[in-house]
Amino acid sequence: MITVFTPTYNRENTLRRLYKSLKNQTVKNFEWIVVDDGSTDGTERLIKEFIDDDEIPIFYKKIKNGGKMRAINVGVALASKELFFIVDSDDYLNERAMETIEEETITLPNDYAGVVFRKVEVFDDGKSVRENETFGGAQIDSTPIDIFYNKKILGDKAEIVKTSIMREYPFPEIENEKFVPEGYIWNQIGENYMFRYIDKGIYFYQYLEDGYTRRFSEIIKNNPKGLKLYYKYMLKKKIPIKNKIKFLIRFFQAVYYDWKKERKG
Repeated sequence: MITVFTPTYNRENTLRRLYKSLKNQTVKNFEWIVVDDGSTDGTERLIKEFIDDDEIPIFYKKIKNGGKMRAINVGVALASKELFFIVDSDDYLNERAMETIEEETITLPNDYAGVVFRKVEVFDDGKSVRENETFGGAQIDSTPIDIFYNKKILGDKAEIVKTSIMREYPFPEIENEKFVPEGYIWNQIGENYMFRYIDKGIYFYQYLEDGYTRRFSEIIKNNPKGLKLYYKYMLKKKIPIKNKIKFLIRFFQAVYYDWKKERKG
């Protein structure tokens, strides 16, 4: 029923925690696809150990380093299950995650894109957690732009999307760049499909020092075309003026860094 997809790059130190959370799931209605984005650590050896355990179905593919978005496109192409669930290599799930997804998708209307759950932040000690703000009820039928900009539910979210719909909306692959915000795809999907937001936390995450969120200035410098694409798209949406101003500033930042990059050659 579910493809759990993990793009990874040099995360040998956190993958074991994710694997443990997967093999301890209360239901085993899933496959785990790992696309290794050119890791130079012991990731390949570790995943082969997991495969040899024969606890859950695991499919591993190593590709040339090209960034998370290219890896997602590869994962979507490999997926054989109905639903596609991106779980990053430094995150993990609670033991009832697959069971909960199964329960909540039984009544999902056929024309919906998928379901969305809350993420739960884990602090540095690995034990203390902070629940992201609730969705305001048991469930809300909405879209990514509406939920964020109108309903003001801002916390990190875990999207489980129909694989067939993910194939309709591949991530742009830009030469010499490795990043486009995931919101670019979720928001496009939301233009044509509804999501069901479920007020349950099933996904645990921790902000790492070398994660995307903490490296934004570096990311915009190295991926200006991808960021330009995203900000130009968002500036056309009906969102609050303060957000448009922020996106406009960042759009011109991306334009500047793109110019510098092109000039550098």
